[in-house]
Amino acid sequence: MNETTKKLIKKNFKELLHFLFPFFVVIIFWEIFVDIGLITRVPAPYTLFMRFLQITFEKNILTSHLQASIYRLLIGYFLAAILGIGLGTLMGIKKSISEMFSPVLSLLIAIPTIAWVPVLLITLGLGDKTVITAIFLGGFFAIAYSTMHGIKTVNKSLINAAKTMGSNNKSLFFHVLLPGSLVSLLPGLRLAIGYSWRALVGAEMLAALVKWGIGKMIYSARFFNDVELMFVGLIIIGLAGLILDHLVMGTIEKWTIERWGMIQEG
Repeated sequence: MNETTKKLIKKNFKELLHFLFPFFVVIIFWEIFVDIGLITRVPAPYTLFMRFLQITFEKNILTSHLQASIYRLLIGYFLAAILGIGLGTLMGIKKSISEMFSPVLSLLIAIPTIAWVPVLLITLGLGDKTVITAIFLGGFFAIAYSTMHGIKTVNKSLINAAKTMGSNNKSLFFHVLLPGSLVSLLPGLRLAIGYSWRALVGAEMLAALVKWGIGKMIYSARFFNDVELMFVGLIIIGLAGLILDHLVMGTIEKWTIERWGMIQEG
């Protein structure tokens, strides 16, 4: 192992400790406050950890809940990304389309996704279709809006130069419009996955025929007054959202920006 690798490992380890330190502080004080009786209605972190181990290994239900939720998230978010980027690109390129859809987009983006769920339950029925559609709506508007904004901010001289050099629509999109809109598009994709994750959990709680899912696990726990399982579910939701945002989307964002030469590597 050379010196550069050692320094990189040491740097990453320090960054990890710096990131985890606030969580350790919260956990320690949380445990102390429960032990001395200052907090009486909230389970201690150790109790929640033991319950987490129970549902993961002894009852073996957590994996099924997570798999169901991730499956729905991937489908809904993928559809939102494809259609959102498509509509956003058209709105960014064509002024007439932008004038037609911008007011509607501004109206719909202000509606919380969870407010759509009762309507979806009536129109689509109970089950996965409702949950996946809620996930789609959670991400679609943010992605479409950020794509449109990104396309509109691309330097017009670059577009004209590409057209002069004979670029067709496909080449223009992938080599000029898409790289130029990344500054706006990538944060939009990152926000959208957070919105979609929250929509997923809320929809799973309300879609009665859904058997598996983190939201369903929390909602079902209330019938048995199982506070420990509820808290475990909340923590898993928070951790999953953190992983999706920082480790998944953050890594993709950094790699993509470096790939298109918007920042210097290293």
